[in-house]
Amino acid sequence: MILGPLSKKLLTPLLVAAKPVQRVTEYKLLGVTVNATLKWDDHVNAITSKAAKRLWFLKKLKRAGVDKQDLLYFFLTVIRPVLEYACPAWHTSLTKQQTISLENIQRRALQIFAGNIPYDEACCLFKLTSLTERRDSLCSKLFRQLVSPSHILHCLLPAQRDDGLTGRLRTRNKYPTARARTNRFKNSFIPYAIANYQ
Repeated sequence: MILGPLSKKLLTPLLVAAKPVQRVTEYKLLGVTVNATLKWDDHVNAITSKAAKRLWFLKKLKRAGVDKQDLLYFFLTVIRPVLEYACPAWHTSLTKQQTISLENIQRRALQIFAGNIPYDEACCLFKLTSLTERRDSLCSKLFRQLVSPSHILHCLLPAQRDDGLTGRLRTRNKYPTARARTNRFKNSFIPYAIANYQ
């Protein structure tokens, strides 16, 4: 896979042991679908499709007379994790349409076991937050863990500001805000987390 501006150019094939390496535009790595444009369309389509297939089982359980709390438990343990897996890698870069696509899965699930009541009321009834809030909370939790020097990914954070300096500034954030030339970098996890979770 060739990323960035080079992906639009016709390049000579890469050879390994005199055999050409297949060039792909998307690849599933550790359960996350990455594409050559570094956008999340393919990943969101893959996880919404996978979660939508599991909604079929939810309907079958409903028809079999399973209790609403058990249906909720099935959703929380079998369907929602699909929509949240590795979300710190991609949540901060989602478009509005991608966010709506993900939220629609939870909306459909609630319609199955709560009936045709408004989405916000159904969330309150079953004590659920929106998937966007959940992902944001998971990203914030990861950032708080990263701040600990013992965390394996702590080295990805920039050097902390001097305490003597931050005491005289308006913003007393421990880490300086990253300078980003592109929105892609600005919305990636570390710069986004420094700007929003300190």
